[in-house]
Amino acid sequence: MATDGRRYDALIDRIANDSIYLRYFTTSAYTNVFGTVSYDTVTTYILQLHYKAIRYVYTPKVSYRNNYLGTLGRYAAIGGLGYTALNLINGLIQKADPLLDKRNTRNVAIATGIGGAGIFLNRKFRGGKRNKYNVVYVDMKEDKPQ
Repeated sequence: MATDGRRYDALIDRIANDSIYLRYFTTSAYTNVFGTVSYDTVTTYILQLHYKAIRYVYTPKVSYRNNYLGTLGRYAAIGGLGYTALNLINGLIQKADPLLDKRNTRNVAIATGIGGAGIFLNRKFRGGKRNKYNVVYVDMKEDKPQ
């Protein structure tokens, strides 16, 4: 994501001096001799970005996976621990269904395990924009001793 608010999705062609050069490919669909649609590169062009124009580096595969697993963890924690809490409350209120019954204990243990796994997933893969990369300009000029 750049400072102008645009998201640039391209291959890094090269990095020179204080600029990053992104290579864009323009593709077009055409019908081949077998009658199916194929894609071919029509043009390529290069866009130059100054390193200070980059706000953060977006990694779509990792952020998608983290967001998905964080959401899954949140729902698993709510469902598992919610079932455990409701089962314990109902067991204390209604004396007809014993709390330490073999079947009931197994169900509560499974729900608590799912809730614990959900808490773990939610803490490990939290969503949100976290910028763990910084774009830093490293001056490679030699300093002359004085």
